[in-house]
Amino acid sequence: MIEEYIANNQFQDALDLLTDLDDETVRYQRLVCLYGLGEYHRAKAEGMLAKAKASNTYYDVISIYIASLKELEEFEEAIDIVVEELSMPYIPYEYETVFNAAHDELLLAKREANEGMERHNNAFSLEDMENILMKDILNEDLLYMAIEQMEGINIRRLLPAIRIFLKDSSKPSFAKSLLIELMIDQEIDEDMILIKNGIEYDINPSYAPLVLNQEVGGTILALLSEGIEDENPSLFCLCEQFLNYYLYLIYPKYINEYDYRSLAAAIHYHLASMQYIDLEIDDIEMLYNCDEEEILEKLNEIKQIEY
Repeated sequence: MIEEYIANNQFQDALDLLTDLDDETVRYQRLVCLYGLGEYHRAKAEGMLAKAKASNTYYDVISIYIASLKELEEFEEAIDIVVEELSMPYIPYEYETVFNAAHDELLLAKREANEGMERHNNAFSLEDMENILMKDILNEDLLYMAIEQMEGINIRRLLPAIRIFLKDSSKPSFAKSLLIELMIDQEIDEDMILIKNGIEYDINPSYAPLVLNQEVGGTILALLSEGIEDENPSLFCLCEQFLNYYLYLIYPKYINEYDYRSLAAAIHYHLASMQYIDLEIDDIEMLYNCDEEEILEKLNEIKQIEY
């Protein structure tokens, strides 16, 4: 009968029957009912006891308790609980997935709650940002929000997490370049290892150039300008944006001067094709004074980029 009431969202009817607080299942079902009724303060109060006494229902109780804290906008406590659970030596896979998703949702909700307030630029605590960098299952929206906030802090406080992030081949290359630029801006004079696309680089931010301050970017952009800007300014802007994105992805990989023309040609051809502009590879070859084979080689490379 109780399960039927709960399944039919008749939470008050079920709650009236759930009176044996010594029973673990009853304690959990009461939390379900209180949450369903929007009684979040009561759910929090009873959840504290249920969590302390739970055994078989432990992870289900934790899930409802966290959900109640989220509704009450008590994000810090909820995040602390999730982080603690995820740091345990063992957690059932199905709950690990749920808690990872909950962690991301809580951080987003916390940031949204701070929007329009003075604390907006401090929506994430130092620990939040560290956890975002260290997570195996990455939420890229949260990652880039956190990196944006890092512009206003002493980046040295996050160096241990950043070092691990830079060496993790599964982490986004674009984000790694942004982190390096933050360290360049703050003149971090430390040797680090950076791994991108299976290649290991030794890098020291205090001696490294900003991504778009390198000669390669300016030279290729000038080639694109000669080939496109007067004829199609909109396409030129798209090519410039793509070039910048490409340079962030591959940084600090060295590009030989010999490849500048073929890379500019490939970007022009690729972006024109994406805009359904009819363009022959022979015309591009003549425009940029390079071989078709070289253009196609670069074209195969940049076609792999999700943009």
